[in-house]
Amino acid sequence: MNDRRGFTLVEMLIAMVAFLFVLAAAMQGLKSQSNGFTRGADEMGILQNMRYGAELLDQEFRMAGANVPDRQPSVVYAGPNSFSFNADMVSDVLGDISSVYVDPDALPGQVQAWRLANAAVVPNSSAAFTYPLFDFATSGGETLTFWFSLDTETARADDYVLNRQVNNQNPEVLVRGILAPSGGQNFFKYFYLNAPVGVNATIDSVPTAWGNLRHVAAQHGVLPDTGILARVDQLRAVQVRFRVTNQRAGTAERIREINSTIPLPNVGVKKLQTCGDAPIFGSAVGAAYDGVATPARVRVTWVPSVDEATGEQDIIRYVVWRKLAAAVDWGDPYTSIASGAAPPYIFDDTDLVSTATYNYAVSAQDCTPLLSTKRVTANVVIP
Repeated sequence: MNDRRGFTLVEMLIAMVAFLFVLAAAMQGLKSQSNGFTRGADEMGILQNMRYGAELLDQEFRMAGANVPDRQPSVVYAGPNSFSFNADMVSDVLGDISSVYVDPDALPGQVQAWRLANAAVVPNSSAAFTYPLFDFATSGGETLTFWFSLDTETARADDYVLNRQVNNQNPEVLVRGILAPSGGQNFFKYFYLNAPVGVNATIDSVPTAWGNLRHVAAQHGVLPDTGILARVDQLRAVQVRFRVTNQRAGTAERIREINSTIPLPNVGVKKLQTCGDAPIFGSAVGAAYDGVATPARVRVTWVPSVDEATGEQDIIRYVVWRKLAAAVDWGDPYTSIASGAAPPYIFDDTDLVSTATYNYAVSAQDCTPLLSTKRVTANVVIP
């Protein structure tokens, strides 16, 4: 017999067909594995996107009201898609132990209270709410606003972005690929302290009838900041709800939803002041008669004590005296001015007697209460 080696054509065809079956199975396995990796990457992307937004909101919402003066409101605006509050979040002063974070490179407009001269509409507020209404010039508590707005950079018409803005600085986009909560719910839901007289206090959801809450009083704790107008001061928690998508189409889209309730532990808590030595008040106090004003007045002016915004930070008011220049005893205080106003402090005295000559004196008072030495004006002659 002849020595036959190799394969016949039939054998080669059978081998090739078998190989193709094996290759097809292997490719199918690789495709399934690749799809699995893609789904896993999508899931991880959704999870990271959702966690970043939720954790940042949790970290910063909890700081609402942290290290702000008593007259500066903790919560500025609370709407269905926008939440604005004051907090001493960032300082550019190394060693500042009162601020949440220290960043020496922070912009000046992001480390101090929002100035009245730069007042603007709170982002996404409805109806438009302009803030601030008062100049807290000595406060380090900046205004932070978080809001959800439609994403104009995608083809979809139902996806949102989460924005953050400090004072009136440029906003920044934090998270994309956000969808509205299921069931037609709002992004933010609020809870308030319900403490009627004679009944145990409870934390209840804010009634829909209250509408969007805003701090309409220029200063916290000063009229008209009471009753219905002070409802925003009763907030104690914010519930955040949103969905996140991988932004794929059809069956490839993955959506996850988060619902988190964030307490506001600093809201409604009066700042504890540590009273130490007598206040330091070295300001020169000026007084000048103004006969053009109606009614005529003596305007008394001074700049804050160094212990108001720095030092012991325990100044609660400035006490003003008035006496006739010929008198020896100052007697009881004439009036007092609460601390926290924008410098210089101004007191207008309109209760004047013609031909009288007055002296005025001002002292800073801390929470002990201790008084600084009096700073006395020159004689003021009333025509």
